[in-house]
Formats: sequence, C-alpha cells, structure tokens
Amino acid sequence: MGKTVLILGGGTGGVVAANVLRKTLGREHRVVLVDRKENHEFYSPIPFLLVNQRRPQQLTRKLSRLARKGIDFWQAEVRSVNPARSQVETDRGTINYDYLIISLGAEHRPENLPGFQEGAYNVYTLSGASRLSRRLQQFSGSRIVIFISSIPFVCPSATYEIAFLLDEYLRKKGLRHRTELSLITPERSPEPLAGPLVGARLRRDMARRYIKLTTEAKVLSLENGRLKLDQGEVEGDLFIGVPPHRGPSALGSSGLTGEGGWIEVDPHTLATRAENIFAVGDATAIRLPVMQTWAPKSGIFAHYQAEVAARNIALLLSGKKPHHRFTGKGL
Repeated sequence: MGKTVLILGGGTGGVVAANVLRKTLGREHRVVLVDRKENHEFYSPIPFLLVNQRRPQQLTRKLSRLARKGIDFWQAEVRSVNPARSQVETDRGTINYDYLIISLGAEHRPENLPGFQEGAYNVYTLSGASRLSRRLQQFSGSRIVIFISSIPFVCPSATYEIAFLLDEYLRKKGLRHRTELSLITPERSPEPLAGPLVGARLRRDMARRYIKLTTEAKVLSLENGRLKLDQGEVEGDLFIGVPPHRGPSALGSSGLTGEGGWIEVDPHTLATRAENIFAVGDATAIRLPVMQTWAPKSGIFAHYQAEVAARNIALLLSGKKPHHRFTGKGL
C-alpha cells in the first residue's frame, strides 16, 4: 500500500526534497508539497535585482508546475503540526502523512525592531527588493546604511554582496563620491564561519572601497533617520535592513522546537525528536560537525540537507536501512 510523504514549504529545501522523492519513489507513493504562496521564489540572486541585473520574474516559478512530475501541490497556510496524529492542519483542511519533511524557512519579524517597518527596506523579500530597486534608480547620492538587526539571519553573505554591488553600481552612475556607504552587523567579523583570513580580506576590500564597517553592534531602534545602537547612533538617508528572524510560528505547539522557535534536529540525519518527521533548511538549528558551529541559514545547506532527508525516507519506504548523512556539504 502506498504511503504519503508530505513536505511543508516550497523554498529551496522543499522543492529539492520533492524532486528527489519523486525520482526515487515508486508511483504507488504520494508526494505532496504545501506552501502558502503560488510561486517558488529563488532568493540568492536578489542582490542583483537591486542593481538592475535581474528582474523579479526571473526569480520565480509556479509551484503548480510540479504536477508535471507527479508531485501534488497544495496552496495553503500551515497552521499547526500534530506529530501524535501524523496530521498537519492548514487553512484548507487537514492533511495526513506517513513521513513529513518540514522546510518552512525562517520568519521575518520586522515588528520586533522599533522603526524597522516605517524606516527601512527589507531586501530579503522580492517586494522589498523591487521597491528599493526603483528607489535607487532615482537616487542622487546621500548616506546609505545597511544593517543586520540580530543573529541568526538567513543568507549571511548577502549583506556584504549588497554592499559591494551598490559600490559598483554607484561608481558606474558617477554617484559614489557623493555617497556614504556603511554596513553594521552584530557579527564579530565579516563572514565569521569562513574564518579569520576571509574576514580580514573582506575588511581590507571594504576599506579600499570606502565602505564603513561596524561589527559587534546591537541594533536597538530606527527613529527619524537615526539607527540607534548599543554603541551610539548612525545617521542615514536610506536604510537597508535585515529584519529580526525566528522559527516558524506554526510549529509552536508541535513539541519540535527549541529556543527562538528553531527546530531541533539530528545534525547528520535531519531527523527531529518525533518519529518519521525530518526538518531541513532555515527553520532548523544545526551544529556543523566540521567546525562545531551553527550552520548558516543558506539555500546551499537547505539543498543538501533536503537530499539527505529525502533519500533516507526513500530507503525506509523500500525496506532498507537509511545511510545518507549530512556532513556540512556546501560549506
């Protein structure tokens, strides 16, 4: 008798898991993907959207196209997960599952930083990046402040990528000499996971391009053109922010989450504390075995974690012992 593998989330991890399962499972088994949006949104190229090197339509695909591969797509909002009953509640009804992969990502909580919603562009969304792109087309030079509200946050390299792309963009437009460009982060060093040599190189490159870097700064609020930090204030005319993040609120009563709402998983198998439930990507809290530090919330990790979880489920459904392990691939 066929089983149902349910996947929550249509981002990188969810789509990879669905594709791997459909390729490896027999047709008697059902693969279902649930997401509240009708489109898959590919976030990695968003920095290029800001400087007119990409268009929004290049970064999206209809999730309904998965049906061509034999993957069922439900456009629905996940409301809760009940591991004891092997059920997921959505705004369209209840879905039963035999195996579950959670890839719901991280939630943005701009409301948790006073002044963020009123005064900053959230470039971690397509809508926010598109609005900023239009603003930059009319930009004539002033003070640009890029800031990270708190740790953890997704795509840790994106803020540095944005800073360098803006520097290049403004130079080409002849506006760089009229623009102050700053980046503020709570991290102790740029790209800390990459190690001190990379951090030092980034510091040098930013200094050469006159991008002011402030590290180990706690952002308190954004008011009247002033970003208030625990170490003073930074004035600006255009604020580009990464909002506070937390784990998926729909999992609050599931018993699967720990501090910050992040899902606790086995770092090698991506198994949660509940039977037959796995979690991948930004929603998880994973300690990398190679460096004994927390894995960045990045699409490349979601991709390989999804492959591990999906292939192990396929082995279980074929009566074999699962042997695939996540070892930090993508680092």
